[in-house]
Amino acid sequence: MRLFIAAVGGSLILLGSQAVIAQPQSPAVIAKRQLSECMAKRMSASKNLSYNEAMRICKERLEPSKDTLAGISPVNTGAKSP
Repeated sequence: MRLFIAAVGGSLILLGSQAVIAQPQSPAVIAKRQLSECMAKRMSASKNLSYNEAMRICKERLEPSKDTLAGISPVNTGAKSP
């Protein structure tokens, strides 16, 4: 009986830890996490890269280019233009 209780308790702890590790729902928090992961990878790959350089490179990489944003046209709503 004690083994069963210990097994159930252990599985509940594992399930609870997975819920804590789950990705946050806020887009701002996700973007911040992506930026920090990118910076960590860049700085670990190149020991000569500074924190500020890594941040600049990762921000450029994660933000969509202005050409991409300009190429997105509004959806045709069916309204006639004068």
